[in-house]
Amino acid sequence: MADRFAEIESFVKIAESGTLSEAAKRLGLSLAATSRRLSQLEQRLGVMLIRRNSRHLSLTDEGNILYERAGQALTAIDDVETDVMRRATEAAGPLRVVTTIGAARMRLAPLFRQYAMLHPDVTVHLETAEQAMNIVESGHDIALCFDPPPDSGLTMKRLSDNPRLLCAAPDYLNRRGHPAGVHDLAAHDNIVAGQVQQDLWRALLGDAAGPRVTLSTNDGELARAWALDGAGIVLKSLWEVSDDLEAGRLQPVLPQVELPASSIVALYMPGQGEMAKVRSCLDFLARHLKKGWAAA
Repeated sequence: MADRFAEIESFVKIAESGTLSEAAKRLGLSLAATSRRLSQLEQRLGVMLIRRNSRHLSLTDEGNILYERAGQALTAIDDVETDVMRRATEAAGPLRVVTTIGAARMRLAPLFRQYAMLHPDVTVHLETAEQAMNIVESGHDIALCFDPPPDSGLTMKRLSDNPRLLCAAPDYLNRRGHPAGVHDLAAHDNIVAGQVQQDLWRALLGDAAGPRVTLSTNDGELARAWALDGAGIVLKSLWEVSDDLEAGRLQPVLPQVELPASSIVALYMPGQGEMAKVRSCLDFLARHLKKGWAAA
């Protein structure tokens, strides 16, 4: 295949140059090598492509057909290579991102809209899933997730820390009172979402006491809904409840207690981070996510 491409490329250069010597100069080959490529191409195709003598050459009918079509094909290849190389330095083309449903709706959708406005040559496709997907199989460029698996085989970029806090609805706190310290939480109604939160509760209260779990679920949004309805104290990330805190629908509980933050990370294939569209998107998200927590 490489020899066939070289033969056709040489033929097009000969046709454009008008002489074998000029074509050889443009190709960076010797006159003998350029003439040999032409002879090999004619022999392989079984037709004469160029009428030539020591001073002049002209295309045969078959040569004209090959020159027109091969020239178009080589131009198309050059254009494709240029476009692909441009995408290494300029953000362009489709950008496929997957994240959780809650993250997309609460925080990422407006950020991606801003990114798309800043990069009109990038077509953003934001897909949601219950959990991070295998982007090798799904064909996504980036997966955005919290607390990713320790060994995914993908490159991981930490975008921001997402602070965690305890909170409850004003109705619940008016009814049951504000806990004065961590030890009081064991006597309160607690809402737990997922294994990670159960581990955090145990670390907070100690194995001996353990959390008094009134309601538990694997759905973070359902846990938030229960808390808003006054069902108890919930441990949430600032990402999930910042709007509720600002509107007064939820109130912080024991704000002096420091909880380990959740990591917001991007996962992508090794080498993909060199692509301009991926690099520019990750830099944009990191800047704006950190800015959002600073403002909060």
